[in-house]
Amino acid sequence: MEKQILAQVQKAMDSAITSELVGYNKPLSKLTERVIEAHSDELFTLVDGEFSSLIGGDGFKDALREALNKKLARTLIHRMGGELEKQVNSLKQNPQTRAKIMLAISQIVDELQQPLHTESK
Repeated sequence: MEKQILAQVQKAMDSAITSELVGYNKPLSKLTERVIEAHSDELFTLVDGEFSSLIGGDGFKDALREALNKKLARTLIHRMGGELEKQVNSLKQNPQTRAKIMLAISQIVDELQQPLHTESK
């Protein structure tokens, strides 16, 4: 129990010190801003160089292309999903179309099962 109380006191003290030094208009924040401002040209050059090498690399281009393709595919599928569902529902309502769909599915299943029967012999 004593250890838990001590741990809570230490946690509260850490939190108080942190909030007093780091935060809006706090001494450490002001010092950090001054240091960053003093080295802003160096930091800009460093960040700019790394960014340029990153976007110029093949790995970045490939990753960007893949991410864009996935996002585009998801977007297209999402937008088309409702339209496809409407079309399928209207096709299912027509008895002739339903019969043709069932026949086509049966033929596909039969075709897929034929190689299995010949392999097992």
